Amino acid sequence: MVAQVAPLNFRYSHTIGRQETRGGDGFFNPVAIARGEGDRMYVVNRGTETPVFYPCKRVTICSVDEEYIGQFGFKVHPEDAVRSAPDGALFWPTSVALDSQGNAYVADEWLNRISVFTKDGEWIGKWGEPGDGDGEIDKPSGLAFDAEDNLYMVDSHNHRIQVFNKEGQFQFKWGTQGTGDGELNFPWGIDIDKNGDVFVADWRNDRIQKFSSDGTFLMKFGSSGKGPGEFNRPTGIAVDKDGAIYVADYKNDRLQVFNSSGVFITLLTGEATLSKWGKERVEIDQSFIRARARSQGLDEREKVFQGPISVDVDDQGRVFVTEVPRHRVQVFLKQSPEFHGGPL
Repeated sequence: MVAQVAPLNFRYSHTIGRQETRGGDGFFNPVAIARGEGDRMYVVNRGTETPVFYPCKRVTICSVDEEYIGQFGFKVHPEDAVRSAPDGALFWPTSVALDSQGNAYVADEWLNRISVFTKDGEWIGKWGEPGDGDGEIDKPSGLAFDAEDNLYMVDSHNHRIQVFNKEGQFQFKWGTQGTGDGELNFPWGIDIDKNGDVFVADWRNDRIQKFSSDGTFLMKFGSSGKGPGEFNRPTGIAVDKDGAIYVADYKNDRLQVFNSSGVFITLLTGEATLSKWGKERVEIDQSFIRARARSQGLDEREKVFQGPISVDVDDQGRVFVTEVPRHRVQVFLKQSPEFHGGPL
């Protein structure tokens, strides 16, 4: 008898964001988000390495309903980044995570450090040293806090996970480069479920691995390809309160959903409409409206995912998918009233 997978459906809600290089109500190459108290969200804008766009390197604070709240982080010239980047500066930000107090921890893979800000964006600290020893880091990417405020960091170019307390003191680590169980190859995203188990997007191995909180290997799923359950450079991962696993399948331009055993359930390819900020920009100039009206098939082309790099979920069943080149976040609502994660 073949086990059936519990059904899971999603309804598109809305899109957040538009391209904005100057800051304020928009994003520029967003790569990660974190959900804060109420309807707050923190969006990491990586920008580009073009000097004119250095100001794009920031974290935008906005609401789920696309109300602009503020931003933090500022540009830093590459020469300053090599010497000693000023406190609060960002250069190649990759991820953000919030501790139990709502403070924001931002990983920077150029500076090899973690910068810490209050929930309103005031800089309050930093830590991190480059290297491959205990507590040293080489291009950090994903971050996730557990229930005890331990920070789990993807130490990407060291092919491992490191765990720190929130003051930056090293606790323990696991992982080496390879393809075997528990080995990693340029990992990127990370999340921790309600049981404290750790899920890692093993980027170059095109798979997801699950570990206990102390780093013991538990399971893996996924392989290279374009079919259901296969990946082409998975980047972001999130686990909801019911155990459903969401994976941003970056180069396949889709979000895949699995049950708690890693069995494929469904996939999403995008349903975006013009965001509130986007409409405000278009309506400034009637020529924008006319140009959009002349562009046949624009709605169909705009709606699909392009470069979905991160995913976040909340206890209300909302799923947030961040797209780098389209400077936006698509929001979906999980429709199934119950999901227990396993076979029926």
